[in-house]
Amino acid sequence: MTDNKSADILNDVLETLIDSTHGYEKAAEIAERPTYKNFFSRRAASRRAMAAAVRNEITQLGGTSDTDGTILASAHRVFMGLSAAMQDNDEAAINAVETGEEHLRKKFEDALGNDDLTGSAKTLLRNYQGELRADGRLIDHLEDATG
Repeated sequence: MTDNKSADILNDVLETLIDSTHGYEKAAEIAERPTYKNFFSRRAASRRAMAAAVRNEITQLGGTSDTDGTILASAHRVFMGLSAAMQDNDEAAINAVETGEEHLRKKFEDALGNDDLTGSAKTLLRNYQGELRADGRLIDHLEDATG
């Protein structure tokens, strides 16, 4: 039996996780300092792992997972490239991932507030919320260090 509502909600989160992965990968490309490149690469790997767990939950619910991210994210990555050309690459990378992380945290909150999401899906997302908050704090520290 398919739980279409939960699968749809999780697919929405999954798209944003994929976007976040791509955003961190792009940030690692444009960052200049090795410390930032490593941080962004580790965060990309973390987001890939989260996306895999969400895909697995969608499959468990009998749904089919999306795999490409959103069109908006593609536009955002192009903007990141242009932005990096006009300012310090580290600053551009940090600003871009900070915006993406805020969007991702909001997607998680919206999904968790939806009564149609199954208990197991809520548990999965809650398990990642602490990591998202910690990443947000780290990004704030990086921003302070470059600002």
